[in-house]
Formats: sequence, structure tokens, C-alpha cells
Amino acid sequence: MVFVLSEWMDTMKTGLSALLIAMTCNLVIAQDNADILIGASLPLSGPNAGAGQEGLAVIKAYFDSINKSGGIGGRNLSLTALDDAFNPQKAAENANQLISAKTVAILNCWGTASCSAMMPIITKAGIPMVSGIAGGGPMRQQPGRFAFNVRPTTNAEIAHMVKQMTTVGQNGIALVYQNDPFGKSGQVAAQEVFIKAGVKPVAELALERDASNASVVVAALQKIPGLNGIILVAAPPATVKLIPEARKAGLSTQFYNLAAQANSKLAADLGANTAGVVFTTLVPSPWREGLPVVKEYQNIYGTATGKKEFSYLGLEVFINAKVLVEGLRKAGRNVTRETLVYGLETMGDRQYGSMRIGYGPGDREGSTYVGLTIINREGRFVE
Repeated sequence: MVFVLSEWMDTMKTGLSALLIAMTCNLVIAQDNADILIGASLPLSGPNAGAGQEGLAVIKAYFDSINKSGGIGGRNLSLTALDDAFNPQKAAENANQLISAKTVAILNCWGTASCSAMMPIITKAGIPMVSGIAGGGPMRQQPGRFAFNVRPTTNAEIAHMVKQMTTVGQNGIALVYQNDPFGKSGQVAAQEVFIKAGVKPVAELALERDASNASVVVAALQKIPGLNGIILVAAPPATVKLIPEARKAGLSTQFYNLAAQANSKLAADLGANTAGVVFTTLVPSPWREGLPVVKEYQNIYGTATGKKEFSYLGLEVFINAKVLVEGLRKAGRNVTRETLVYGLETMGDRQYGSMRIGYGPGDREGSTYVGLTIINREGRFVE
């Protein structure tokens, strides 16, 4: 009887052990199949809501396409997007919230001020922040280990403008910058470019954020002898007030603008005043269907939203998301913040049209590609 009871107990132990092993295996499988959590802070309300909403739609469309094709090693991407209303303090609060939510990475930050506010937080937490919609600030100057840039710097944009201007004989260059931290950071970048290029600007003029002194700036520009090119570092509201004011006053000098202004709304707001207005671009033309990345962007975004309204910004956010996914794929099955850093550093070069993107230990520069575009009579951007 004792032998039988002992045998029965051994059998029970074996069964319990098997059950525990099965439960453990199921737990591991469940963990392995858990979603990969990605965070984002975007201006979904406020003055830049249109851009933020478009960016969010692009990210969602791309993540959905990845999940439908099997995800990352069988794991779906799960996006948590928070509204920062283009407010740096709110962006910093969002960063803390996303970090507490155990996200593996933060995709995009929006604007130099917001990216700058998020930098010390992501650095302390050790969470990768992939690509910022900003060309200056600490994310560019001191990215550390965790900030992975994609777009070129504001210096690179202005350097391309100056190179083009001097090549075509536009040596009488004036700088008009918005009188706020954004514009003043652009002024510093321009001054560095001027020194390197051996160019002495004929004027540096401050434009108020609401362009309330636009007529004063235009009058000053009209008095400059030999003026034949204007670099404008300003947000859309000031841009669409200054340029029409200049044209109304008879100033036909060519304006050069940062890539952030190359969008359909600004073109529509300028209306008949688009002649002689040039913009930098940081990605290939989003209408150049012959490029695989452009075709992929158009197909995925168009199918998801039913829209055929493509943009430089939309393609930039799409490429940013692709860079993150490439890093995740290289990070291995057990994706963590640290393995993602490794994955991004070792993913190798990625070519998107004329853009080459790649990282390494101590290298967080991203792309150096800058192009130029103008608006034709139909209000379309052409390169």
C-alpha cells in the first residue's frame, strides 16, 4: 500500500512538474508575442496641429502595414501617441509618461524647442528617441547615445542655400530671421555658414513672430544696394505676411526658405506671391513614384487614408518610421531599449533615393541630403 501511495505521489509530482513546465513555456511565449511598445509626442492640437495629425496618420499607416505582414519577429508594433500642442513643457511631460509606460523607443519629437526639452529626459532614462523634426538644439549638438537624427541640420540647409546663391551670382545676401528662439538659432546657424563660405551678408534683420514689423523689414530691404537674395528663417504665419508685403512694395528679390515651409498650405496662403520663392528639401520629392521608398509611402498612406495628398513632411515621417523598424529588426527577438541602440548602430547604411542613413558608435548624424524646390504656377512643388 505504501508502495502504491508513493507511486501515486510520484506520478502526481511528475504531472505537476509537467504542468508547471507547460505554464512556464506558455508564459515565455506570451511574453515573446507581446506587442513592442512605441511612443510618440506630436502637436495634435494648437498652431501646428495639421502637421502633427498628418505625421500621426503616416506612422499609423506604416505600423499597420508592418503588423499585417507579420510584425517584428512575430510581434506587433503598438503606438502610444500623446498630444503636446507644440508646447515644450508638455512635450517633456509626455516623454516622462511614455517612459513610465515602458515604451521601447520614442519616434519623432516635434520642433527644436520640444526636442530640446525632451533630450535630458530621454538621456537619463536611456530610451532611444529616433528622429526629430528639428535641425538644431542639443539633439544635433550633443545627441549622446540615445538621440538618433535622420534629417540634416539647419546649418546644412542654409549652407546649401548659400552655395546655390553664390553659384548663380547672388552675392548680396540678406538674412531675415524670426525674433524668437527658433529664429535666433537659425541666425546663429547662418552666421556660421557665412563665415565658412567667406560671405559677408548685406544685412541681418529681425522679423517679429506675428510679422507686425513686416513693413519696416521690407523698407529696410529696399534700401540695401546690391541685394539679390534673401534667406528667410521664419514660421509659416510670419512667412505668409512678409513675402506678400515685399511683393506689394515692388521687391522682387528671391526668397530662400527652410524645408519646414515647403507644404501645400503655405503655397496656398502665398497665392499669387509664390514666384521667386525657393525652399530646401530634406527628402526626395514625394511625387517621384520611380523611387521605391516614394512608391511604398504613396501606396501605404494612400491605401490607409484614401488620400492622394502627399507631402515632403509625410515622406520624412515615413522614412523616420522605416529607420526605427530597421533598428528593431536588428535588435533581436528580445527587444529592449539597449538592444535597440545596438540595432540602430549596426543596421548598416540605408539608401532612400538620394538619402543615405546610417549610424555607429558616436555617430548620430543621420542624413546629409538637402535639395531645392520651387512652386510652379499651379501651386505644385517642382525640383
